[in-house]
Amino acid sequence: MPLYALRLVIDHKTFRLPSLLSISQVFGFPIRFVSEDKTRGLLVIELEKDDDMEKILDRETLVLSAAEVYAEGATYDELHAQLKSKLHVLDPYKHSSFKIIIESAHHSIPEPRQIETINSFKYTGLEGKIRLKNPEVEFIVYEDYDWVPANTPEQRLARDGKFHRVYFGRKIGNGRARHLIISHSVKTRAYYGNTSMEAQMGFLMANQALPAPGKLIYDPFVGTGSMLYAVAQFGAYVMGSDIDGRQIRGKKKGKGIKPGILRAAEQYGLQNKFLDFCTFDVTKSPIRRGGWIDAIITDPPYGVRAGAKRLGRKEGKKPLREEPYQLPDGTYSHERSDYIPPSRPYELANLTLDLILLARWILVPKGRLVFFLPTVNEDYDEIDIPKVEGMRELKIGDGSVQDFGKWGRRLITMEKIALDDGEPPKFEDHEEFKEGAEDLPGHFGFYKRLVIYSNR
Repeated sequence: MPLYALRLVIDHKTFRLPSLLSISQVFGFPIRFVSEDKTRGLLVIELEKDDDMEKILDRETLVLSAAEVYAEGATYDELHAQLKSKLHVLDPYKHSSFKIIIESAHHSIPEPRQIETINSFKYTGLEGKIRLKNPEVEFIVYEDYDWVPANTPEQRLARDGKFHRVYFGRKIGNGRARHLIISHSVKTRAYYGNTSMEAQMGFLMANQALPAPGKLIYDPFVGTGSMLYAVAQFGAYVMGSDIDGRQIRGKKKGKGIKPGILRAAEQYGLQNKFLDFCTFDVTKSPIRRGGWIDAIITDPPYGVRAGAKRLGRKEGKKPLREEPYQLPDGTYSHERSDYIPPSRPYELANLTLDLILLARWILVPKGRLVFFLPTVNEDYDEIDIPKVEGMRELKIGDGSVQDFGKWGRRLITMEKIALDDGEPPKFEDHEEFKEGAEDLPGHFGFYKRLVIYSNR
């Protein structure tokens, strides 16, 4: 298969391979990662054809540009020797108008050396006109540098030409998904909250859910809806629920006022992808059948800005009434518009296991569960991910991690491998997660642990 080079942003390195692999799975094309070091500014992969690369450029927000690789080397001498040995690869473009450009990872190449480098390819025998605007074919040279800070002109000049590897090829195009980070920015969104997910991370999560036209994706902790805009952008239908309907609706009230989530969806032209949103506690869900959701994508509340809640009372508190309470005016308390049902904290360890059990029941076979799991970095262990029959974790290496120093959040992707729906989850407090139990996972009592570590 042909080799292709991707020039990637420096951010979110551990998210690269899972995201690219998921895109290949959505569209059904094979991909092989060739680069030994997959964290560099340039990543070499194998694909069958240009059309596959076009799909990556359409959906991957981490990609800046891409090219089919014709030659490479540790030096320009090596690159030229390799290209001279197979000049036939340029025959289809021999009479096409063209231009040659140079790009680099982690470095800015001085203009005089760019011109010198371009002139070194005169031996290629290209006979078409040089056209700087709208050429029929564009060739590119990639120089891949180590990530070393160079803050002064002298430092930048000193490192010029000291690249790790250099590539020559035919440019396929620039990343076309990058603009989505700006267009979906939380800062310009019609409706958002203090827990809204940043746009780029939302799109990286979305790729893991394998969104496509006709699929149905659900967020059981929808909040302000930030998980769903990205999957809807890629053609999926979406729905969500939350225990607090105020997050879905927003502060604006009155006849004709649209819920905040739908106002933002309208801003992005995605309103026809948003089916509906419900206010209910996921542990008391009205959903009565399983096996009909294509993916669950969610960022459960874990206490950094807001903690998870479920209906009920804390241990030791007055138990809930089993019968409706009638007020002196004859109405029932729960029917009042200002009624707020009692709630208690939803321990993250219980929530995580319940979420996987919910996915086991409600997803279609091969459906995916995608969620963030926060942990204090010192406490994390691979066994922290609950094992549930019929579900398996999909992970490359140590997984995808967003590191905030003392704590981080891991993007967990699981696939339903069971063919049956199984039993619906009971959403009971799990005995293995009681305070004082042995081998508690690193995310148990997460917020308390984070406060303790932060005060050290």
